[in-house]
Amino acid sequence: MSITFYPDSLNLNKILSEDYIILNDYYSFTIFRILKWLGVIVNSLKIWIAVFCLLAIANALFLVFVFLKKRPFKTYADIFISLLLIALALRISKSIFYYLFFNISSLYISIGLMGKLAIGPFLLLFVKSNKAQYTFNPIDLLHFLPSLIALSVGWSLYIGQLAVLFWTGTAVLSAYIIYSWYLYTKNEVVKSSKSKLDKSVLIGVSIIWMTFVFQIVSRGIEMYVIGTIISVLVLYWLNYNLTMYTIKKLKSEKINTISKERMNRVASAIDFSFKEEKIYRDSKLTLSKLSEHINQPVYLISQTINKTYNKTFPEYVNHYRVEELKKELEKFGTTNYTIEGIAYSVGFNTPSAFYAAFKKQIGLTPQKFIEENLNKIENRN
Repeated sequence: MSITFYPDSLNLNKILSEDYIILNDYYSFTIFRILKWLGVIVNSLKIWIAVFCLLAIANALFLVFVFLKKRPFKTYADIFISLLLIALALRISKSIFYYLFFNISSLYISIGLMGKLAIGPFLLLFVKSNKAQYTFNPIDLLHFLPSLIALSVGWSLYIGQLAVLFWTGTAVLSAYIIYSWYLYTKNEVVKSSKSKLDKSVLIGVSIIWMTFVFQIVSRGIEMYVIGTIISVLVLYWLNYNLTMYTIKKLKSEKINTISKERMNRVASAIDFSFKEEKIYRDSKLTLSKLSEHINQPVYLISQTINKTYNKTFPEYVNHYRVEELKKELEKFGTTNYTIEGIAYSVGFNTPSAFYAAFKKQIGLTPQKFIEENLNKIENRN
């Protein structure tokens, strides 16, 4: 069994072409078909990897659109995280096209390098913008000078010179990441849901930086592809975290646009339910139940209670329960009810719950309250 190739057949695609191979027997033909199908599988795999990566980039750009166009209230943090996503998309898309089309132009490589050099500044500004009373300083624009230089001269450089810029950009990015982590760990950022988002973004960018280092120290297109895929997986994870954050923010912004007139109507309905109908006596009362009872959305009830009474829903319910419990305990001794029995009648479902709520609101335990009340009665007599 033998397979003979033409002498000038140096290209893999030519080798796998029936025009450039002499099939001496059945076994040679079988091997040829296997090799050809392997080539098809490899090409299909490349396409699916590219699609997988490009979907992550498209998702990131869609989030940019949401942050910059659909959000009713935009902050500096929204702008910087959007620009950070664009920088990541530019860098990762360059890697994808470099993998698919090895001989891409230096111009596109320099665009990817520009995106890489912009990742650090946008990360730093994003973390800083979540500080209280942040204001943008025009001098911060100097952070992007290396990116502009890379774009303006990168297209005219040789691959070796671009590689030096790639290594330099990785070193510069490490400095930005370290300083951004410093700001975060020193509690210089606002400690809120934004802080959790900061941490997710910092972790994500740090992992992507590790893939850059991995691509530098490793050799071969296979290692380059592995680094790119890891970066894409991180981008998917960042997209998910940013999507969850955006959903919460959109809900919050929707709530904040509630008119005072509507909120007053909801507050009146809540007051009537608690003061007249004594709905708080239902031990299984929830926001959903109250929503059905007064025919108002849950988010509107929650926001009304927070803004009108400066309480959470559980605090508001317990306030009414404790007030009625207090009135009943003032009559303690004249009825056959126990403290626990009275607590259950006003809506508490466990002894620990009503003891904790009573102590928090009144400042005394139920027993101590009864003792002091009895002493007052004796002193009056």
